[in-house]
Amino acid sequence: MDKRPSAPRPTDASAPDGAAVAAQLAASGLWSAAIAAWRAVLAERPEDWRARLALGDCLAAAGDLPAAVREYREAAALTAGRPEAAAVEQQLAGALAALGEGRADAIAAPSHGAPTLTGEAKHVARAGGAVGARFVFDASDLFAYFADNRAPTGIQRVQLNVIAQALIDAEAEEPVAVAAFDQEHGVWRAIDSALFLDLWRLSRSGADPRDLVWQAALAELRDALATAPELAFAPGAVLCNLGTSWWIRDYFLRVRDAKVRFGMRYVPFVHDCIPLIVPEHCAAGLVREFAQWFASLALHADALLCNSRCTLADVRRQIAALLPGLDLPATVIPLDADPRPALGAAESAAATAQVASRLPATGEPFVLFVGTIESRKDHLLVFRAWRALIARHGAAAVPRLLCVGKPGWLAEPALTLLAESPELAQRVTIQHGIPDSALVALYQRCLFTIYNSHYEGWGLPVTESLAFGRVPLVPRHSALVEAGGEGAVFFAPGDLDDLVAKLETLIFDPVARMAAEARIAARVRLRSWGEVKDQILAALRAVPPVAEGITGSLTLRPGRVLALRLLGEPVPSTDMALADVVRLGLGWHPLESWGVWTRPGLARLRVPLDAPIAVPMRLQLDCIAPPHDLPVRLRLGPHGPERRLLAEAGTRFTLVLDVPAGLDAIDLEIESAEPGVALSPGGRRVGLGLAGLLLCRPDDLAARLEFLEQQRLAFRPPSG
Repeated sequence: MDKRPSAPRPTDASAPDGAAVAAQLAASGLWSAAIAAWRAVLAERPEDWRARLALGDCLAAAGDLPAAVREYREAAALTAGRPEAAAVEQQLAGALAALGEGRADAIAAPSHGAPTLTGEAKHVARAGGAVGARFVFDASDLFAYFADNRAPTGIQRVQLNVIAQALIDAEAEEPVAVAAFDQEHGVWRAIDSALFLDLWRLSRSGADPRDLVWQAALAELRDALATAPELAFAPGAVLCNLGTSWWIRDYFLRVRDAKVRFGMRYVPFVHDCIPLIVPEHCAAGLVREFAQWFASLALHADALLCNSRCTLADVRRQIAALLPGLDLPATVIPLDADPRPALGAAESAAATAQVASRLPATGEPFVLFVGTIESRKDHLLVFRAWRALIARHGAAAVPRLLCVGKPGWLAEPALTLLAESPELAQRVTIQHGIPDSALVALYQRCLFTIYNSHYEGWGLPVTESLAFGRVPLVPRHSALVEAGGEGAVFFAPGDLDDLVAKLETLIFDPVARMAAEARIAARVRLRSWGEVKDQILAALRAVPPVAEGITGSLTLRPGRVLALRLLGEPVPSTDMALADVVRLGLGWHPLESWGVWTRPGLARLRVPLDAPIAVPMRLQLDCIAPPHDLPVRLRLGPHGPERRLLAEAGTRFTLVLDVPAGLDAIDLEIESAEPGVALSPGGRRVGLGLAGLLLCRPDDLAARLEFLEQQRLAFRPPSG
């Protein structure tokens, strides 16, 4: 019996646009998106038996035969007594037979066209549920990226390919899931594996984010993010974030909670420390967010993954400056994966035809530079080199420079040079929105590639160039030395003369260029994304159990003011980390620039001290009342004395608590009256706000003066 899924039937000529989109999705094998599209059609036309049958076909192809049977039964009921009934009943019988020959409700002989799972889909169905998943990949930033973009860049490409391979290859005894973090509710939500694979395929087959098929898949993703239940991690599961999370407010607070509730372990993939190493080439907001994230990283990670030895050395150097003596398990996962299968080489001709008018003409020599147009990539140096080549050899002799990437941070100097140099502009072309599959033809046709940068964690375009046998010309620094290996040609970083000399050799000496290409063929071996995935999973299997306590050696010294807010500094500090980790449980809103609101109900705060308190001290709390009067109860320690007060609307005040000797940590409970105060109509409900605290001796006037100064300098909280 042929187990391959039959193709969903075309709709009639009068089918609405929704049905046409659904049929297009199904014809592309994007079952999850097609299911959502057919359901949308049926919501408007529930009596459309053809749509009902097509939905059943898609469900069967996606591996959900019980749901397919339900749809086939509906279609059979709608066609009862009509000529079409026989064909519908045959499809129903085939689905029932696929479920099990002995089913009592089977009504006809098995159909040779009965849809069922095959190949990749079998693995996906097996791995599709998040319940019990041993490994959960957090793809939050990937999905956020897809909200406005389709064609992936470096980090997105890594996530897509690794997670897709993990889902496809997953075994029943080691299930894998993909999830996203819901910031509004502070939980992770599982995303159906089939939907993720749909997005993976679509992201590499085109670049137009307005495409109807892409929009249908995104609509299903948005629905999943809004309606999926909270992900309950399996005991001891590993949450692996292959992307970024520093932009997610209170991400680490939720990681702490998941560790307590589920024994979950957390492993981030650090792609680089660029905002800390070359902050001048990053937006100021990004630098501050990254510094805040990095300050707490080592306190929450159970192990680290890094894409290069260079990145691992950078990470360890930064952690050593922050928390001396801390040694986290770490694994280097080189991104030396052959990109050709993932770029969709088989689709390159069609994709190139769609954008042909924007690319060099067939037969025209060109050099390829793939990367965002930003100051860190230093296109300015490359443009200056091209201008020098034109001046020395004439424009006709210099090949076109094709830059594939959209403008980014501080792109203006390079773009200004291009705009003010007409002769240069004739030999330099900038394009973005080029689909991955079209890149295949560009790599195949180019003379060689160039990839300039002030600093890199890896540099995927270098690996892509090597995969296609094209020589990458790169500066000799950072992880580019590892990415280029024995196949790249290196120039001295920032050296215009050396860059021009290397360009002249590769452009005007074909023998030298061919020798460099031969060296790539002989010495460079790239892995598959499956092998990269296997190395990652092996590292995740080795992650140790969750350690006791999250703060480690991070403590507060009496007499030192601790600001409980986002400090907004460009360098990680222990103060940043403490402001984050002293908040226990989920009774807190995210840190803000002025301080932090508690949530209505109970909020707990625990501040480890560098040594037990030898003499009685005082704890001063910098408190902020919400816009309405609020009853508050505070207690020091689980059995300590209580303090009750009415925080008067909009006031800022210092609350002083006596602290007995002998304590090695400050444990504080803050209970605000339920349901709290709404900051604005329909806005957040909050309890008492805190901007900082100070533990000191009563006679420590210097510390108390510093506390008062912090109060004077701190921001007032917003009222809405």
